[in-house]
Amino acid sequence: MLSAVFACSSGSSPNPSVSRPPGQARIEAPVVGLTAGLPGDFRCIAEDPDGDALTYAFDWGRAAAEVSLSERVPSGTAGDVAPVFQTKGQFSARCRAVDTHGQLGAWSELVAFTVEPAPPQDDGKRTLAVEVFGAGRVTSTPEGLSGCTGPCMARFDVGTQVTLQAEPAEGWRFTGWMRCGPEQTPQVIRVEQNRRCGVGFAPTLEHSALWRQSGARHPIAVAWSPDGVLLAVLDRVGGEGSLRIWNAQLGHVSRVIRVEGSDIRAVAWGPRMEDLIAGFEDGQLARIDPNTGAPVQRWRAHSGRVLGVAWNPDGNEFASISNLDTGGGEVRFWSADTGTERREPLLTEYPVHQIHWSPDARRIALEVQGEMVEIHPLAPAGPLYRQSNAHGFAWSPDGARYAVGSFRYVRVYEAATHEQQAMWTGPWGLLARMDWSRTKDWLVVVDGLRSLTVLEANTGTVVADGFEPLPNPLSASGYGAVRFHPVDNTFVATEREPAAVSVFQVDEEHARVRRTELLAHLRAVNATAWSPAGARLASAGSEGKVRLWSDSGQALGALDGHGGRDVRALGWSEEGTRLATGGDDGRLCVWDVNAGTRVRTPVELTPWSHGQQSRVEHAALTPDGRTLAGAGTTVSPTGRKGTVQVWDVGSGTELLRIPETPSPVVELKWTPDGASLIIVYSQGAWNLWHRTSGVLRRMEPGLTGIVAAALNPDRTHLALSTSEQLAVLDLSTGAFVASARTWLIQLALAWSPDGTRLASGGEGGLLFSWDVREAGAFQPTVMGAHESTILGISWRGDGKAITTGGWDAELFSWLAPEKPSDR
Repeated sequence: MLSAVFACSSGSSPNPSVSRPPGQARIEAPVVGLTAGLPGDFRCIAEDPDGDALTYAFDWGRAAAEVSLSERVPSGTAGDVAPVFQTKGQFSARCRAVDTHGQLGAWSELVAFTVEPAPPQDDGKRTLAVEVFGAGRVTSTPEGLSGCTGPCMARFDVGTQVTLQAEPAEGWRFTGWMRCGPEQTPQVIRVEQNRRCGVGFAPTLEHSALWRQSGARHPIAVAWSPDGVLLAVLDRVGGEGSLRIWNAQLGHVSRVIRVEGSDIRAVAWGPRMEDLIAGFEDGQLARIDPNTGAPVQRWRAHSGRVLGVAWNPDGNEFASISNLDTGGGEVRFWSADTGTERREPLLTEYPVHQIHWSPDARRIALEVQGEMVEIHPLAPAGPLYRQSNAHGFAWSPDGARYAVGSFRYVRVYEAATHEQQAMWTGPWGLLARMDWSRTKDWLVVVDGLRSLTVLEANTGTVVADGFEPLPNPLSASGYGAVRFHPVDNTFVATEREPAAVSVFQVDEEHARVRRTELLAHLRAVNATAWSPAGARLASAGSEGKVRLWSDSGQALGALDGHGGRDVRALGWSEEGTRLATGGDDGRLCVWDVNAGTRVRTPVELTPWSHGQQSRVEHAALTPDGRTLAGAGTTVSPTGRKGTVQVWDVGSGTELLRIPETPSPVVELKWTPDGASLIIVYSQGAWNLWHRTSGVLRRMEPGLTGIVAAALNPDRTHLALSTSEQLAVLDLSTGAFVASARTWLIQLALAWSPDGTRLASGGEGGLLFSWDVREAGAFQPTVMGAHESTILGISWRGDGKAITTGGWDAELFSWLAPEKPSDR
């Protein structure tokens, strides 16, 4: 098969005296209307069976234009023309190919286009064009765009402020505005010149996502649901706070909650599932439906930011805290049913940081400035009591006692009299946080240096010690929050930098804790790869780890071999027992995934010049897992220099080195039999290296500016993405099989296991599926959406799921479109 695939044509017919005509052409017209007197873009594509160069002839029908022939281009390469039409109206065009021998190909299908009248010279109006992705409609204020469901445009007076409204179709959700311009509010556009804006819609997660894993940037607070099934984590990035809701039993993210235009600063979960309260930077409070993420009720509570919220254990009210511009703080009490105030506000002399409502509902404790805790009786009301030298606080489950933390000490007091009952010493330092177990008489104490101690509140006996050294003492922040589970003795702790949300189980027998990390990756998910059989998924993160997942999204383990540098490359063996990884440390590792250990010492990609370090961007194992190929780049003053190397895994012997590739590598794959390596470059060319003979062959179809590429499973077709189009080429000839213009740059491509569908994603965060069964232009279907750019895509082995990762630290497994045979 390979000799046929790479039998590169010399450009002439096998029998020079007989030239065969080109194949039927395909024509593409502009997606928006043309304007009389202005050039428009048309494209024609065809393939010549003899490999002859082609010129494309265009027939404009009733429309008149001087341009009717393209420049001569290689077979299978698109020819573009820019005709100018002077007459307004609706027309149709077609094109055909002519080879160098004068042989004529069949006409393409007719394509319709519209020519709008030319506006008066500077009529004081400008065009606003909208690209719509997915199922939804866009309207504008003032009027102009009405019920826009696809590419559309309208003209507005110069300087008009146009507000766009997006309405998703039933079963779809709005995902965001894209490339709309510099305005802070992207859907509000001042039309000073011609503008273009994109809008995205995707199926609702309930109808499209199989499972979801999430990262977090800076988790700062946690709250358990009353049954302990769900865990809300407050995550703040820059000036925006969001709630990530985990199903702690499954380890999946159920929902990410953001309230548009607001910054969440505090969270508390009451005694009922629907009692989820959030506090905001602008002083508002909101009751949020945890099932939909939508605010059910929202009101202004404070003049300044809300710093904390706490529920009365009986569930009929909650309290919020904020600090005043005049100094000191305030506590306000709210009805759970109406959101109206139930008590007079409580004012404090010192600024307040945290609030804790006692389990017996009789008192509230406030952590205030000056390393103090104030305890305020509520039922009945009474004078406050202050505890000094206090860095943390926790109530006992019955509210009869409380614990105060300080440097190296925890003090336990009787709540009614404030008499000290005990004092225990431990390794924790300043800024200690603590909580009291609801099921056992345990205290957990953590601090910013990653000290973690579980001790008996009555005796001070250490139940478990979970100290771990900081990964980087100069930048890491250690534990910032800790909370026991409401119905068992596990607890969760958060770390802000590097981000971590960890659930701990206490092993009393061995006096230690077992840690389970909930975050998939800390920042970006750079790549995803299913094992060929679909039993395991690997995801590569910017924090330097590769995580393994089951087909249902259960965490199976982590591989940590790249020194905390970005991992960008993943490659499985056929049986799924070995995995190759590569990253910004310039190394490639081969792992035994069952054992979680490296098969051999890592190999290093040789940099282009001495003293520099290569970045590994592609890794590929032969089906038997015995030969490893790697490709990457080195940044130099003259640009990115590419390198390709091949090693024998067992001995580490280098089998091939291409020290400087003609352009960076965008795809690296072995043929199904493992005999040859296919190397695809960003300039559009590709090489075939035969492992046994060492012969390196080359194909140059002429397409340039490639940003992503993917070889289909049997290695007969190649999908390529540029900044303007997505194309599928025949690997043996370089001829175009199908193509489509793309307004959003597609940075990741992946073929379905049966080779009939292509998935793509990138700019805008939308996941597209393309049906490539038939030659010609093809249209995308929106399958899902990330909050930001998609970086990695992989199909599960059965073709029923697509898993994506992106800049948003999210890992989604989506329900794949049906196979053509199933429709």
